[in-house]
Parts: sequence; C-alpha cells; structure tokens
Amino acid sequence: MKSSLISHFAVAAILAMTSLSAGARADSMPDAWITTKVKSTLLTTDGVSAAKVHVDTIDGLVTLYGSVPTATEKAKAEQAARSVEGMRDVRNLLQVVSTPTQKVVAISDEALEKSVSGALTADPALADSSIKVQSVNKGVVLLSGSAKTLSDHVRALEDARRIDGVRRVASEIQSPNTFADAEIWRDGKYDPALSQRSASSDMWITTDVKMRLLASSKTPGFDINVDTVNGEVTLFGVVDSQATKDAANAEARKVDGVKSVANDLQIVAPSKQKGVAENDEAIQSDVSKRIKANGQLADAHITIEVKNGIARLTGDVHDQGDRLTALTVARSTSGVRGLVDDMTLQTPKGG
Repeated sequence: MKSSLISHFAVAAILAMTSLSAGARADSMPDAWITTKVKSTLLTTDGVSAAKVHVDTIDGLVTLYGSVPTATEKAKAEQAARSVEGMRDVRNLLQVVSTPTQKVVAISDEALEKSVSGALTADPALADSSIKVQSVNKGVVLLSGSAKTLSDHVRALEDARRIDGVRRVASEIQSPNTFADAEIWRDGKYDPALSQRSASSDMWITTDVKMRLLASSKTPGFDINVDTVNGEVTLFGVVDSQATKDAANAEARKVDGVKSVANDLQIVAPSKQKGVAENDEAIQSDVSKRIKANGQLADAHITIEVKNGIARLTGDVHDQGDRLTALTVARSTSGVRGLVDDMTLQTPKGG
C-alpha cells in the first residue's frame, strides 16, 4: 500500500476503532464500545443520576466529565465505569456541585409506567425496535423486549431515565452486543430526517468531530475528548493554547447535525504538561511495546520505525480494523507527532 499520512485515514480511523469481532479479548475492546457500555452502566446504576455526566474513551482510558450533586455519587460513577470490560483506567473529572433541595413529589408507579411507555413510543429513533416497560417498582423501571441495535438499547435507557420520578432503570432488553457499520458511520449527504429517526445520530456526530480533530494540523497530539447528547457537542480535556482550543471548536461546528458546542477544553502550557520530550529510539520502543500488548493485534506482524517523532508502520494486519487500531495506538503514544502507514492486509488463507 502506498505510504500516506494519518490525515488520509482520519475518515476511517474512528470508525474502525468501533468494530468488535466475536471473541475479542477484554484488553482489545474498541473505544466507542467501551464508552457506550460505560454510559449504559451509569444509566442503570442506583445512586448515579448520569444526567450531567459526559463519557469518552481514548485508547481504553475512560474520562468522566461533568457534575454530580455529591462526592458519594462521584465515587459511585467511577466505580461503575471501572466495572466495564476492556477499560484500562478511569480519569474522574466529575465536579461535585450541590443543587438546591427540591420538594420531592411522589409519583405512583402506575403513572411512571405510563410516562415511560409514552416516551418510548414517541421516540422515532426506536420505531424499528420493540421495547416496552416490563414493570415499575418504587421508581425502578424494568425495560424488556428487543432492540434492533445496541444504539437503540442505550437510547431506550436514556429515554426512561429522563422521566421525572424514575429512580433507576434496569434492562432485560435483548440486543446485539456490537455495533453495525450503520450505527457509527452515515453514508452520503447529511439527512436531518434520517438523523431524527436514528438512535445513532449522536454517535455519527461524535465520530465526525473526532475525525476532523484527528485530521486537522491545528489540533495535534493533545487529549481532546468528545461527547454528543441530542446534537449538543461537549469538548473536554487539555490543549496547549487558546488557538488550539478555538481550532477544536471550529472543527466541531463544521459537522452536520451539530446544534451547539460546549467548549470546556482546559488550556495548560506545554511546559506544565506531564511528560518530557523523548528521543526516536525511546518512542519506537514504546510504540512497539504498546502494539504487542494490544490483544486486538495478536495476529498482526507490525514493524515500527520512528524518525523525528514520525512513526512509520510496516508489515501486515488481519483487517482494516486492526490496521487502524495500530495507527490509533501508535498516535496516542507519547512523543509521536505523526504517522506514515505502510501496512498491508494479510492474504486470506486459500485466497
């Protein structure tokens, strides 16, 4: 394959990281899958409201951002995130912000069942699934039925949790445990009507924003997290300057379907950021170790060469997902400033 810079693969990189093959090991769970599982776990955890919690995962590192009313809830949210298969660590950036005590209005289970059922029925994104309220007991809503996609499953949990009076949501919904391509990538021109009918619309936006950030020369090498809820994008993490923060904001606003951007990126001067400049030999060693340690790349044969911080990957990988996983692992290694891809796909046996 002809050498090309990572920007040429930006359109596909985030997409490929969300594909999960059957029997994948815990240490090779794709980032988007981990993020989705953390969100659904928070939605079903007693004592965690999750209403103002944003989640993103980069190379297995889960970041929780937003606000919760108590330190206890902050700790519970982190504990819930750490229970998700495949995550390698959790960075808890949740802030404890106490809210005024509001008078609790008792809502009967019967009324809650009616409200939740109405919300599920009214959501056009769930029209292709068959999800219902199985029971309500003291504010705990149990959902059952079948979801056509993993995105539909999570969407139903979110719809139920938004209803006032719902204390917790439990799920017996049957759904796929992996993403279909259509859930994470929208083909063709942006269609507002299609986005409204799809539970994957927020994931499409998040994917597009991440792709733009990955491809842009103005937003290189810093930890920028992205989360989208109902078309509203939140950027959080660390950048080196106001210019980089502004560039990230501009890239996010270019994505079709974005209603607004909350730019919560923190500016930290490079001199104060953790880490020091590394030489090419040390970077090459680090990239090689990380690729060998990634279970998703167990069948790959990849050689790394680093010059002036640019990592060149050669060899062969099993499929496009593995190839782009290798690129993502390499790009997220400290000291790597850019990538050149010279990897090829393995020839199928008997092919």
